[in-house]
Amino acid sequence: MDRLRPSMSVEEFNDGYYYAADLKVFARQLGIAVGRRHKLEVEASIREFLRTGSVPLARPEIGQRRGKQRDELAAGTIVRNYVDDRSTKAFLLDLVHARAPSVKDKSGQWYWLNNWRRTQLQSGTNITYADLADRLLELMCTEGRLPRIPAARFNNFITDFRTDPVNKRKSRTEAVAAWEHIKSVPGPKTYEAYAALKPGQA
Repeated sequence: MDRLRPSMSVEEFNDGYYYAADLKVFARQLGIAVGRRHKLEVEASIREFLRTGSVPLARPEIGQRRGKQRDELAAGTIVRNYVDDRSTKAFLLDLVHARAPSVKDKSGQWYWLNNWRRTQLQSGTNITYADLADRLLELMCTEGRLPRIPAARFNNFITDFRTDPVNKRKSRTEAVAAWEHIKSVPGPKTYEAYAALKPGQA
């Protein structure tokens, strides 16, 4: 795995692959508050430090407050103590299907909904569960695929590997082996980078 260091460039950081535990240790060494933040949020803070040389201002953590009762699942409830579980998802889908009964699920919809929710709350904007349902409906009605989840490079790689016709007869085990290989060489951790490797490198 690539070595994390304060002097690396953003490009070097983006080309590396790091586990969440290692990222958190590195962030703390830089003086970045980690708390219970997700891997993607920690990565974003590290990139800002590498780009500016300054520790980014700590943003309030958004998530369930321990010891507090979860929000009542009602359209008009203001989002304060959101719980990302089956009950909440089922409730939001009920609100969506009440308006658009035939709309189908779309890959990545929950990730991007949670990303939008965190952004709104971190900016101090009050939102309701009706607002969440409206945003979910927009995501589900988006033409084509939703943007890829930034932190899901492994899943993206495996998907691209298996959809490439040249790998039609290859197994998932071979796809995982290809992923492990691209992680070990310098450069982007994408299937495109793997496919571009010269014979003998792949």
